[in-house]
Amino acid sequence: MAGRQIHVAVLDTDVPCLPVYTKRGLYSSQFRVLLQAAAGRLNQNLNLHFQNGPLGVRVTAYDVVGGSLPPLGYLRRAPYTIAEAGLDEFSPLAIDAILITGSAAAAYDADPWIRNLESFVQTVHAHFPHVKLFGSCFGHQLIAQALLSNPAIDPSSTFHVERSDKGFEMGIHPITLTQEFKAHFPVLDKESERDSQPFRIQLIHGDVVVPTPAAKAKAQTAEVSLPSPWMNVGYSAMCDIQGLYYPGRVLSYQFHFEFDVFANRALCIEFGRRQGWSAEMVASFIEQIERKIGSGLDGEDEDEAKIAAEVVLLFFAGEDGPQKGGLGAVNGGDFTIGGMLTPPLDST
Repeated sequence: MAGRQIHVAVLDTDVPCLPVYTKRGLYSSQFRVLLQAAAGRLNQNLNLHFQNGPLGVRVTAYDVVGGSLPPLGYLRRAPYTIAEAGLDEFSPLAIDAILITGSAAAAYDADPWIRNLESFVQTVHAHFPHVKLFGSCFGHQLIAQALLSNPAIDPSSTFHVERSDKGFEMGIHPITLTQEFKAHFPVLDKESERDSQPFRIQLIHGDVVVPTPAAKAKAQTAEVSLPSPWMNVGYSAMCDIQGLYYPGRVLSYQFHFEFDVFANRALCIEFGRRQGWSAEMVASFIEQIERKIGSGLDGEDEDEAKIAAEVVLLFFAGEDGPQKGGLGAVNGGDFTIGGMLTPPLDST
């Protein structure tokens, strides 16, 4: 049976360090492999029934740092129809989702490509309601900077991106997913013998999404709520916002489902070289990165990366939300999760 091909534009915002690039290529290539693998796992699950048939993934990569962004005319302007299932791999296919990769850059930097990307995100969110937005780490922060820091877009905006006063969050740290987020992805609430275990996935970041000082002063409390309908994906001891979710429109992760032990270790060593970290500091971070359960030599099957990728794909496919309560368990139930004014529209 022909199914739905989800066309994802992956925006490369950095180049992987040499060991990772040599083994796995650009981040866009890595996301393509991981999302296609997630589609394969979801399609094989007999408990899942997708409204438009089996899921497939097509990826087009864009070099954002080099000035390449998806033309607005390529973006989806109308809901997906089953007639599109008959298109072959060479047929034009509207872009369904924008995925922004991680980067060593900071969302608050003044680099022209960052500001151009921020404007692009604002335009997509404002004018293309059928296009989903996802960001990983830097992508999470860039989305927050673009959509939660601009009063012209939302007068209640009270969040921004800044350097964390708690330092770098590296490796595996316990993350608690919020109940309101899990309610939109019933697969995250599947009961199992490991429900009490925290969400485990690789992290490597020094910037965080936090309330602005003005918002905290106005609230006169330590807690500042995200503007509705935004919600927090989860939190850890070092980071209060581990992702953002705007139902049906935006999803972001501060953590990395695209990184395993091999990739995060290599990136940590590269960061240490650039930043002049001491050997002791690097060793401490690597120890945290290598904190894992399992015997995989390359970091496989040792964290929740697979289920995190599957959640992203369900989001892209429009299979999120409480109304999708019949989805059932991913991977046959053998998983656990407990606990980142628009310009005029241009068609060019």
